[in-house]
Amino acid sequence: MPSRGRLNARSFLFLSCAALFFCSRLHAQENCNVEVKLLLSPAETQAAIAALGAKKETGGRVYFFDTHALDLLLQGAVVRLRLGARNDLTVKLRPPNGRKISAPSQGRDGFKCEVDLTGEGANSSYSITTGFAPGEFPQSGKDVSRLLIPAQTRLLEDAHISVDWTRVKRIAEITSTDWRPRTQPHLGKLTLELWGWPGGKALELSTKVAPGAGPSTYAELQELVRSKQLSMSPIQRAKTSIALEVITHNPAQ
Repeated sequence: MPSRGRLNARSFLFLSCAALFFCSRLHAQENCNVEVKLLLSPAETQAAIAALGAKKETGGRVYFFDTHALDLLLQGAVVRLRLGARNDLTVKLRPPNGRKISAPSQGRDGFKCEVDLTGEGANSSYSITTGFAPGEFPQSGKDVSRLLIPAQTRLLEDAHISVDWTRVKRIAEITSTDWRPRTQPHLGKLTLELWGWPGGKALELSTKVAPGAGPSTYAELQELVRSKQLSMSPIQRAKTSIALEVITHNPAQ
């Protein structure tokens, strides 16, 4: 029968390994920056620009590719293309139900992890972005698949995202305008962004903060909006999900 000392040593070793494993996973999560997002009333866009001292207006367009049934979005995947000040193609994963995925180290192959904090809670997102020439603008899902770099394809495969590129189409074209509000204490660089699509709009105020600062920053962002007498949207979710769901349910608008 093992001695008490030997059992204690084994227990200590097991607990040490478990703690090391837990801390390493926690550290990996803590390395993801947090983007705090608050939706305002789009009807008050001009009032928000004035109240927040927003300047440096930049315009562009945002395109999303998915099936009409949103098969990618339902699996937690987003394929987004942006034209404007920057031309890029992004594959982003927002795993549903808080599911974690295996992913490369931060910075490797352009990989970025981020925690999106909205009124519905915190959701981890993982993305890889690559640039593209405007002349390569894709018209179909097959065109998009040819533009993906190997790291983006692996990201989808490692997350077990099933994609039938023959069914993927350009389902959304969104007009995007953003401004840089006046810097506020403790809130870092703010961004005010207006999305517009046939039949809908979304106005988002956001800022990026260090890991651990999300909840307090969200409260401060709310207080800033109240102090400027601006109205918050009754729906506080990721604007991507809102836009795609509205567009696909109202394709004729």
